[in-house]
Amino acid sequence: MARMLALAASLTALTLDIAPASSQEKDAGEDAGQVAFNTHCRNCHSTKPSDNRLGPTLHGIFGAKAGQVQGFGGYSGSLTPDLVWDEATLDKFITNPDSVASGTTMKPFPGVADAEERKKIVDFLKTAKGS
Repeated sequence: MARMLALAASLTALTLDIAPASSQEKDAGEDAGQVAFNTHCRNCHSTKPSDNRLGPTLHGIFGAKAGQVQGFGGYSGSLTPDLVWDEATLDKFITNPDSVASGTTMKPFPGVADAEERKKIVDFLKTAKGS
């Protein structure tokens, strides 16, 4: 009986040790996305609602139609409302904005060549609520 109690206590301790690590990993992933966004996007964009800057707010951008942020009028004429910001489109745009919207006003942004870094940004934009 004593062995069973000791085993149960060990398993409980192990479970408690694992839970925070998995939570920390999630936080680290979210932090990595925030860092990638801050590094490549924050100079011109925010994720706060209605916080248009040099570029439009990216709050709620994932799944939205292109060129539709209210209060922002600096869009490239080549962004059409039939374009939807999904994973593939965001990835392509972040790689090379002109490949999605020729004549974009995203100058001098050179794009992000690193696929892993782009994925962090896209994943962040999927979940960013603009707090």
